This record gives sequence, structure tokens and C-alpha cells, in this order.
Amino acid sequence: MSYLEEAREYEERMERKIAAKERPLYHLTARTGWLNDPNGFSFYGGRYHLFYQYNPYSTHWDRMHWGEWSSPDLIHWSFERAAMAPDEAYESGCFSGSAALDREGNPVFMYTAHRIIPDGREEIVRETQCIARLIERELVKEEGNPVISEEGLPEGFSLSDFRDPKIWREGEYFYSVLSSRFEDGLGAVLLYRSSDLLHWDFVKLLKKNDGRFGRMWECPDFFRLDDHSVLFVSAMAMKALSPELRNGFCSLAFLGKDLGGEPDLREEKVQALDLGFDFYAPQTMLSPDGRRILIAWMQAPESGNLAPEGAGWYGQMCFPRELSIRDGRLFQSPIREISSLYGESTELDLCADSERSVPELYGRTMDLSLELRAEREGFCELRLCFAKKGNIFTSLSYRPAEGRLILDRRAAGRAASICEYREVLLPKREKEASLRLLLDRFSFEIFLNGGESVLSGTLYDCPAEAGELTIFAKGARIRAVKHEIESGILRENF
Repeated sequence: MSYLEEAREYEERMERKIAAKERPLYHLTARTGWLNDPNGFSFYGGRYHLFYQYNPYSTHWDRMHWGEWSSPDLIHWSFERAAMAPDEAYESGCFSGSAALDREGNPVFMYTAHRIIPDGREEIVRETQCIARLIERELVKEEGNPVISEEGLPEGFSLSDFRDPKIWREGEYFYSVLSSRFEDGLGAVLLYRSSDLLHWDFVKLLKKNDGRFGRMWECPDFFRLDDHSVLFVSAMAMKALSPELRNGFCSLAFLGKDLGGEPDLREEKVQALDLGFDFYAPQTMLSPDGRRILIAWMQAPESGNLAPEGAGWYGQMCFPRELSIRDGRLFQSPIREISSLYGESTELDLCADSERSVPELYGRTMDLSLELRAEREGFCELRLCFAKKGNIFTSLSYRPAEGRLILDRRAAGRAASICEYREVLLPKREKEASLRLLLDRFSFEIFLNGGESVLSGTLYDCPAEAGELTIFAKGARIRAVKHEIESGILRENF
């Protein structure tokens, strides 16, 4: 039995042991076991496909496979069988990668072959880039793999940190951005080009870490949007430069004006993609209707050993987000298709000048929007506690006029990360502000002011019956619209 056949047999057997109520209602998890980076986010054959870093055998990171979901609409997803396993001599793990369509319109995948070579007491790590093609619904690795190895790496860069290709086609060429580590220990994004997907040339250094943004960079993504060039990186070992750019692992967006021609980045602005606790390794795709859609691993990498005891899965994806750029800033909003999951809706006006429980907003799976209008004396503070039961809750304090927000998860149960408290600075708002909360059984995502800022977090140890919501608003009146989410996103496929 091959490694891939073994993984498929195992996941089919173990999936049956995970009850639907033990999974999120509308966020994606692994079929069984461990999940991290999204991979190969694409559309072909009339369906969306999302692959992911996958260890079916444990709720901890280990020998990386690729798992897969597919969907007709980005909302209703089916588990597919494990898509790829490390079964070639050049790989100990199938690391992150991406997908594009070749000249005939067939999907092609580029991924990192992570190889561990024993060398006495030490282990040598080598990372090379490989191609796989979809043939009769199976990912088949190219006989000529790897297609980028040491010979294609510029001088001074490390083959032990050389990974996460994001591939796309533009004009007559295929392009790929890759992350690597320079000899000074700092990360960089390298640009490659090919006319046939098998022979790749190094084009240029697209972006080099100048030391302000962590050490090594991972999971680059480059795209053009609203007359801008955009580069994503996920930075390791960040030191807080500001309340927005936090310690630890931080996913960043570099934005610059798109001047056309060959892919380039003339940076004008950098921003954190998510200000919350759990967000990493975002990947985007261009939908058939022209939207740039993002999905990311909703997990802090440093919490990889904190899976709940006895869990059948660990790791989630954020809800898909649509991207736009306004006034030089990247905005994120839940994709509009979320409305297909709505059940009963509630609208009400609130004046909560003392903290109060709002029975109409009770629930654990919802899409809740709050529109705030300042009263005569001006905005003072909004305080919100959600997923609450007794002394268990997550709280948010927002002072729009000061542009100050505090998100506190310390009372939400067992620690889910090394960071449980976040204080951030936001653009100031004098008259109007908005907050949108996507709440699920094991997570929350908060979109402020139309997606100008986003905060995401997991809730792994919060009881299912923790559905109370309390609110306090000083200096503001609130219009609340709650959509209950009653139907799940997973569909039987076997």
C-alpha cells in the first residue's frame, strides 16, 4: 500500500468517529487530524478547490500531506480524499504550494518538497520546488521533479529555507514567488519565471526583509488589485513595531501602485492582515467573477501543541474574505455568499448605557452587525462580551473616537495561544463606526468599519452552551442585525 493509499484508508476510517456537532458549523477543518496552511486555492472543472497542509494521523504537525475540499460556491464544501503524500525520494513532506491553469486550461500545482537528510548526529534540510498535474482526478508528480533546486537559487540564499511557491500566469509567462532566507538570517521573496512550467529562471529579488519585519518570511502571495501591486508574507519572530504589527508570527501586506509590466513592488504602505490572535499563511485566488478571495489558517503557529485532549481534528480556516483597496488600505469582508447560510434574522435598536444582557442576540453561530452612531457628547466606549456563560466569555472594548480597541480572551477557557490579550490602535471615528462578528462553535472573526481592520481568534475550550451576549455603549446608539447561521457547510461526498 502506498503512502497515499494508507492516508486515504486511515482518514476514511477516522472521519466516522467525529460527530458533526464536534466540528465548527461554517469553518473548515481537516477531515481528521492536523491542518495548517491553505494550499492550491483555485477554480477548475466548475468547482472551487482548496487544498491544505495535512497530517491525518495526529492532531500535531508531522509528515506533511495535502488534504482537499471542493465546493460549487465557496460555501458548501465536500471533503475529497487526501490529495498528495510524501512518497518520492526527494521529499520527506509535501509542503505548501499553489495552483494555476496551464495553457490548455488544465490545473497545475507547484509545491515545496521538504527533505530531511540524516547526517550523523545532525539532520540536513533541503527544500526544492516541484510540479504536479491533475490527471484523471489525481495529482501526479512530474517525472522531472524538482523543477527548482540549488542551481536556481541566487547566491547567498539558503536551500534549507526555500519554500511556499505561489504560481500564476500572466501574459506569455508563468510566474512564481518563493520565500527564502538570506545569509544574514533575514527572509526575502524571490521572483521566478517560466514558459513551460518545467524550466524556471530567477528574475529578481522582489522584496527583502530589512530587519524590521521578523526574521524568516513564509507563504508569499503576489497579485494586482485596484491599481495596486500587493505582496503578502507571513513573518516569523516579529518584534512589535507598533500596536498593529505584533510580536510572534504576523501576516503582512505590502501595498504599492501597480505600474504595469513585469511583476514588481514599489512599497508605499505595510499593514497587518489580522490584528487578532489566530491568523497565518493567507492565500488568495481570483474567482470566476473577478473577485480576489482570501483564506487563511486560523491558528497561531506557536499554539501547535495545544490541541484539546481527545480531539479528532485541530486547526481551522478563516471564513473566505473578499479583498478591496480603499484610500491605500486593504479591506477584507466576508464573502457575500454567507447569506445562503442564514436562518432567522433579528433587528433591534439598543441604548445600553449600562451593561446588559441582550436575549435577542443570544447564540453561538451567527453573523452579527452593530452600527454605532455617536450621541451629542461623542463616542465614548462600546463593550461587548460574547460566547458567554457565567465567568466564561471573550470581551471587546472599543473607543472609536480614540481609535483604541482591546480584545481579551483570557476568560474564554483553556489558553489557546501564548497571546490572550490584544490592545491595538485603529483609525479614529468621530460620528459612525461599525462592528461585524462572525461567531462559530470554535472561533470568532471581527470586522471593524467595513473590514478596515479584522481580528480573528479560536475558542477551543468554550462550552457549546456559552451563547449569552452582553453590551454596554456609552455615547452611542446601536442598530443591531443578527443572522442566525443554522445550516452547516460540509456535504457528504463518500
